[in-house]
Formats: sequence, structure tokens, C-alpha cells
Amino acid sequence: MVAGKTVHGLLLTHYIRRYTFSSTFTSTPQTQQKNKRKIKKKKKASKKAAAAMIVMMVMIMAMLVDMSVAIDLCGMTQDELNECKPAVTKGNPTSPSQLCCTALQHADFACLCGYKNSPWLGSFGVDPELASGLPKECGIPNAPTC
Repeated sequence: MVAGKTVHGLLLTHYIRRYTFSSTFTSTPQTQQKNKRKIKKKKKASKKAAAAMIVMMVMIMAMLVDMSVAIDLCGMTQDELNECKPAVTKGNPTSPSQLCCTALQHADFACLCGYKNSPWLGSFGVDPELASGLPKECGIPNAPTC
């Protein structure tokens, strides 16, 4: 017995320290190489995953941009709405262009009238009174009055 411990206890303590802690804190050159390879593989995989995420984000953003450009409001495309905007702009409106009048022929007037009292029109510089008079200026028959 050594300082209150048995030989069996000392051997058990030595075994536990040797085989549990030593493998954790010390390693052979082969183990170190394996660990380095594993780390490199993980780094490569994480770089590939990050690149894939970036590609996916760019693709999603491109799709969102395409969707935001393709506005269709009350049967009129963004280009058609822009064609009519100078004729309904507050301050110094112009006469409606032929393209604007052509676009109005297939517009949903009941839908457009629903926007007459919308605060959004003013924020885009559109005068609701000018907008409601546009079908008459274009000579569109049977256009509803809002």
C-alpha cells in the first residue's frame, strides 16, 4: 500500500489516465494527418455549401426582380401604365398618347375606379380626376365614370 492506496487502485488510475486522457491530448503523426485531412474536407464542404447558398440567393433575387418588374394592374402592364402617366400627372398633364389609349381599351375600368380614392395615387403623382377623365379623352365608348 502506497500512501493509502492499493496497488490495484494505482494501476486502475494509471490505466484510466493513459487510455482516456492520452488519446485526447496526444496523437501520433498518422492521426494528426488524418485529422488535417478531415478538417480540409470539412472546409471544402463548407466552402461548397456557402457557394451553393450564394448561388441560390442570387437566383431567388433574380426571380423576385423578374416578378416585381412584371406588374399587371387592372389589365394593364407596367409599360402601359407608364405610357399613360404623363396624361394623369398633377401639375402639367399632357394629352394621352396613342399607346396609352390603346392600352386603355383592354383595361378593367371597374378595377381602376377602385383606386380612385387610394392614397397611393397621390404618392405616385397621379391626379385621380385626370385619371378618371382619361377614357373620355381617348374616345373610349361606354367607359364607366367613377
